[in-house]
Amino acid sequence: MNAERHAHEEKDVDVASMFLIALVLFLSCALIFLCIGGVMRFLSIKKAAREAPPRVAPMAGAFPQPRVQVRPALDLEKLRVAEDAQLNSYGWINRDADVARIPIHRAMQLILERGLPDVGKNETPLHYMQSRPQEVPSPKPVPR
Repeated sequence: MNAERHAHEEKDVDVASMFLIALVLFLSCALIFLCIGGVMRFLSIKKAAREAPPRVAPMAGAFPQPRVQVRPALDLEKLRVAEDAQLNSYGWINRDADVARIPIHRAMQLILERGLPDVGKNETPLHYMQSRPQEVPSPKPVPR
């Protein structure tokens, strides 16, 4: 009858096994955290290297076009300054063919004074301007 009264296990828990299981679980969690930390560090270094501005080569002529723009806003500003200098100055386009450029404001003034050229049949205005005789003789190139 005594055996029928006891409805629970009378054997004690194996404490050493419980500590061993807890230690294995703790070491497994620590190993997983170390692995995840290593992967995160690797990915953050890789991302930083990908997002870092590229190093400019010491010899700019060593690399073919197009080159990487390190500062595109500065490059655009330089381009616009160069274009404005061409638009607002006199200079030679082709010295051998006596073709020069004039400032844009002077060209617009000449168009207002003289009007647009009468374009012939099947000719573009540029072709017409190049084919007609020069109104003002161009200065001869200076020997170099």
